[in-house]
Amino acid sequence: MHRVGRLPILMVVAAALAAGAAAAGISALMMRRVVATPPTKQKVEVVPITFFYSLGEQTVNLREPGRYLKVGIELEVLAKGGAHALEASETSTAQKTAGEGGGDEKNHTNLPPLALATKAELDEKRAQVLDLVIEELSASSFKDLLTPKGRRELRQRIRKAVNQVLSSGEVQQVYFTTFLAQ
Repeated sequence: MHRVGRLPILMVVAAALAAGAAAAGISALMMRRVVATPPTKQKVEVVPITFFYSLGEQTVNLREPGRYLKVGIELEVLAKGGAHALEASETSTAQKTAGEGGGDEKNHTNLPPLALATKAELDEKRAQVLDLVIEELSASSFKDLLTPKGRRELRQRIRKAVNQVLSSGEVQQVYFTTFLAQ
């Protein structure tokens, strides 16, 4: 009889433990729903929008008689006020470089709208930009173009001249893709 008396007590204790465990589980589940973690946001990086615009090859007479320069020029252009939000899934470099080339030579369909506006302005003012560049090239002396310092100064003069007529963007850098002075 002694055993029979313990059985109901053990059943009551086991039922109480099971009910407590069930209550704790339900409580924990409800707490998770109430204190839900905020959804994780993707990392967003804001980077400047730059693109390259080709002025092609130009051949000009230099300041000295009988001397000329043949040069290929690429402009690295920053769309003014231009920043582009990149999500973590996008590939990026230190700067967002979108598209290459200028005029009808290369495709710019991947440019953001702000950069497209700057490219359109460069296309519209291409003759004016080329005239300014030719003026700067023609004003150079053969001797100056033979030194790295002279070429750096020429790049800066071209950059400043083009920036005077460009309102929707800014030339950041001028690159010479070919350079032949005779």
